[in-house]
Amino acid sequence: MNPKTPPPTESLLFRVAQLFFPALADVNEEDVPYRLADVLGLLYGTPIALVGLGWLIIVTDLSLITAKWPLLLLFTGLTVLLRRWPFSLLIKIGPGAYADWQESLDMIVSWSAALAFGPTALWVTVPGVVIDHLLSGPQARSMPMRWSRARSFILDFAQVTAGLIALTLYQLWNGAFPPATLTLPSLVPAIGATVARAVLNRLSWAPVFVYWMQVLRRMEGTHSFSRYLVLVMALPLVMDPFGLLATILYVQLGVGMYLFFVSGVLLATQLANRLSETATRSRQHARELEKLEQLGRAIIQTPVTASTLSHVLEEHLPVMFPDSQIEIRLFPDQVIYQHSDGHPLVPKQGWTWLRSVDEARCFLPQEQLPWAEMPLTKRALVLAPILAPDSDEPIGGLVLEQRTHAVWRGEELVNSLPAIQTLASQIGSALHGAELYRMEQELALAGQIQASFLPDTLPEIPGWQIAATLKPARQTAGDFYDVIPLPNGRFGIVIADVADKGMGAALYMALSRTLLRTYALEYHSRPDFAMKVTNRRILMDTDVTMFVTLFYGILDPRSGQLTYCNAGHNPPYVVRTQSGRELQALTKTGMAVGAMPGVSWEQRAVQLGRGDVLALYTDGITDAQNEEGSFFGQERLRALVEAHAGRPAHEVQDALLSAVDTFTGEASQFDDITLMIAVRDA
Repeated sequence: MNPKTPPPTESLLFRVAQLFFPALADVNEEDVPYRLADVLGLLYGTPIALVGLGWLIIVTDLSLITAKWPLLLLFTGLTVLLRRWPFSLLIKIGPGAYADWQESLDMIVSWSAALAFGPTALWVTVPGVVIDHLLSGPQARSMPMRWSRARSFILDFAQVTAGLIALTLYQLWNGAFPPATLTLPSLVPAIGATVARAVLNRLSWAPVFVYWMQVLRRMEGTHSFSRYLVLVMALPLVMDPFGLLATILYVQLGVGMYLFFVSGVLLATQLANRLSETATRSRQHARELEKLEQLGRAIIQTPVTASTLSHVLEEHLPVMFPDSQIEIRLFPDQVIYQHSDGHPLVPKQGWTWLRSVDEARCFLPQEQLPWAEMPLTKRALVLAPILAPDSDEPIGGLVLEQRTHAVWRGEELVNSLPAIQTLASQIGSALHGAELYRMEQELALAGQIQASFLPDTLPEIPGWQIAATLKPARQTAGDFYDVIPLPNGRFGIVIADVADKGMGAALYMALSRTLLRTYALEYHSRPDFAMKVTNRRILMDTDVTMFVTLFYGILDPRSGQLTYCNAGHNPPYVVRTQSGRELQALTKTGMAVGAMPGVSWEQRAVQLGRGDVLALYTDGITDAQNEEGSFFGQERLRALVEAHAGRPAHEVQDALLSAVDTFTGEASQFDDITLMIAVRDA
């Protein structure tokens, strides 16, 4: 809106209109210009209509009515019939904006009767206007609609005044009722009066049109309103000459040919009206399909998030649903797209109702809304739930509000329901994809953070080689390993596996690692104490059903002694190279950490000689499956450790991992694989 131009609610016309229409203050701001136009039309149209009615009473020739009443009654019936069969224009006035105009052919009959019988014949217009408004009156249930109907009623009566002025000019130009001959001198006064009536007819609407133009010019996208105005203003100049032609046919060929002509004009007009409606409907559906395809392509090509989705929708929806306002929300109240004048399209109760349905619903004007006491006025509403894929639970909703026209009465929205439901499904898929994308990004970040918990480099232990690796099955892992420097030159060796998957296991792993590291330093010579305190603290700080299998040993590099506790973990293997490659399993010394309170672990010790190998692993290795569903297993692992004993630590590690990869082939990895190899130099 132009900042130099006051909005309608601050205009003088608004203050004057409130004197007659106090409820104007409660009207939506978008509807205020239309209500002001109604009041404006009533203010200036009422005296014109009253003057015309009084003038018509004065010039009425009762003897003519007595003599010609059958014909006048016929003409009256035709005007009533033609007013009930109007035709409509729907004209685009800007991107996504349309204006409509409804007209009837009763002016052809009324003007032909007036040229045939004189001013008295203008009475044939009155019953048609009255009956038309009486029949449409019950549909106007709201106060704004009643004002709109009253404005149209008054301005329709003002056309009588235009006809009387034109007939007066006709008589001044020596015109006769009916025209005496078909010669040009005889028809010139009739042609002049016909043009005068057409111009005066539209002048009665001119103030309303001028006001509408001023309002619409403040709005973006209404640059073609002048074209609409020209077409509407020119309609009488196109149709009124047919009234003159009908008069000539009546005078020359009689009532039968007159009726045939009027019927033909009516039939042609209704056929054109139907074709126009069909073309409008086809264009709308073609536009919907085109924009749905473009929207789907844009969603696929663009990494959509809830924030960027609004930009994609802004590009496609206004053209897809012209002359409409749209609001899209994620429940409970996150607005992700809004194309409206700022006022809520439906109240909070409407959104609450939408959460209880699973398919789109259209409400036409005058239809009762499930959440409101008053019916709709001159608008049609569509409410569509947005469902997540493979779900019947709405995650959001779409509300579309469309101003109805003489052509577009809202029924088109019923035909558009499949497209709107498809749009809602596309948005649901996009939001679901955005949520998956967000979760993937968060998981990737969590994986990076979790990876930072693992040692960047393993410490160099004199006389020892250590190699370790972790291959997560997902972005985050429940496995971890650690080598903790302890006092007196000793090192804590840890390998663990949380008994779960996903983000929860990753968080549990981070907590377990942090607590074990803390208490390992505090109880640097007693792994059983470190395990016991870690177990107690985990149970105090968490309320979950997870637990972690854990092997923790304290290695004295100089003596080769490993003091350890095995909390329900897969048994590490020690291979002694000095005694015929004897293999020893370091079996469980207690249950898993975090499983039960008040438990303790037995502490054991094992001696590693020169050249001996210590292999620690998680069940991601032994439980690895190939495409036939067979497990890698303990036996295959033990054999490989024995076979590669005596080699450097990284060679043993590479050999084991390569064997697992060869065994699984193309089968998917379903569990984390963690492996640590410690070799004492020979």
